Amino acid sequence: MPNYGFAIDLRKCIGCHACTIACKAEHQIPVGTHRCWVKTVEKGTFPDTRRFFFPVLCNQCEEAPCVRICPTHALFRRRDGIVDLNGDSCIGCRACMEACPYDQLFIDPNTRTAEKCNFCANRVENKLLPSCVSVCPTECRIFGDLDDPSSEVARIVQREAFMVRKPEKGTGPKVFYLDAEESVIRPEASVRPFFYKEGQVHLRPLGAPAPDPEHTGEARVDYDIPHGKPWGIDMVLYLLFKAISTGAMLIAATLWLSGYRGALLTIAAPTLSIVFITLTAVVLIVDLERPERFYYILTRPNWRSWMAWGAYFLTAHGALSAGWLAAGWFGMSGTVDTLTLPMLVVGVLATSYTGFLFAQGLGRDLWQGPAAAIDLIAQSCIAGSAALLLSAVLMADAGALGPLLGRILAMSIGAHIAILVFEHVLSPSPTRHHELAVRTITRGAYARLFWGAAVLGGGVLPALVLLTLGVTSSTALACGVALLALGGGAVWEYIWVEAGQSVPLS
Repeated sequence: MPNYGFAIDLRKCIGCHACTIACKAEHQIPVGTHRCWVKTVEKGTFPDTRRFFFPVLCNQCEEAPCVRICPTHALFRRRDGIVDLNGDSCIGCRACMEACPYDQLFIDPNTRTAEKCNFCANRVENKLLPSCVSVCPTECRIFGDLDDPSSEVARIVQREAFMVRKPEKGTGPKVFYLDAEESVIRPEASVRPFFYKEGQVHLRPLGAPAPDPEHTGEARVDYDIPHGKPWGIDMVLYLLFKAISTGAMLIAATLWLSGYRGALLTIAAPTLSIVFITLTAVVLIVDLERPERFYYILTRPNWRSWMAWGAYFLTAHGALSAGWLAAGWFGMSGTVDTLTLPMLVVGVLATSYTGFLFAQGLGRDLWQGPAAAIDLIAQSCIAGSAALLLSAVLMADAGALGPLLGRILAMSIGAHIAILVFEHVLSPSPTRHHELAVRTITRGAYARLFWGAAVLGGGVLPALVLLTLGVTSSTALACGVALLALGGGAVWEYIWVEAGQSVPLS
């Protein structure tokens, strides 16, 4: 079987956009979306300026992260090396858009499923060149079989110096650029001024470095295709609701093992868990572009995707919570004893898997590493203990477990704040992309929310109150502390989701 790839000679590209138009015509791509386009970067100060053109298309990676994260096998790698998409299996979760380091997937507004370049597989199968190759007036695009030594693209790759996009990601991209300028091949290497789209003025992306490019000789993006953030407030609600659900049962199971008993643990905790795990499922389903296909994630699971594993973890968590509630309601303490260890294991899995799911979003450097999974456990303990503290107040039972829940809440807040400070303030950034994302958190657009709400108002303040005054002195104080902690956690989850997507990928 062939192994198709592209070589693009940037010395020949004139930025005519014929490739973009041919692609849209060939595949009926809707207005406002693109399978391929030509990015333009300018460098220098007038009159000594230069313009660089950079054709952008899917890299058909050997180790495609979009294929790995897709929960329903909608994305797959063909035997000829082309990464293709079966729209009939796509649920529109947009995880593939987060996974792609090259910003090459989008949602087709007509089908409401993911879409991407597939090297014009329909033409290639009929011995025709991809449409973008056939219309290029300067023949800067060279397409062929990389495993055929006689093909022009194979000879170029073997004999000439080339660059690929983001080789550090280890995806094995198969689009090779000749004479690529650093400022054009690395999106974080050039600043982004205001840009225009459909008659509207848009600000540069949040992660773009200063200063204003109009007053410097820095490389600056002159033309690009703006892509929105795939995940938004829906993901924040999902994280918050899941934290309350899993955290309530983690705390309840831990206290039960420690010998504590009472309706707060047998009735209130599983009720909270069931209510908020249901809300979690509702948010996830409603947010899908094709919500009527939500069950595909259970019937067609891709076991390499943490999203597929997460669906089963959440289902198991809900089932165990329901069993715990039934056993508590009927006074079956022995059954609760039996469920405790499985509840702890499943609770940890349902809590932490999201960290590994976000890490599969290979395009977002802020989300990489194991710290997120650990921090999610701390956040779940914050949300669970805060929710149980509110329940204890409502049940007029704060005197029994209130002080203990307060101490757990304070310790969980301390662990969470310590992780935040170590990860985003004290530790050096491994990449420029990561540095720009962290800058938006600590000194940029999210700095006030981060320091004022996530760290001080929702973290340090409630922890200090808990350690100095406790929660038994005032019902209002206990409720206030719990609400502050929940609010601080929600704010951080919002910052983490948004800032992670703030740096441009193309």
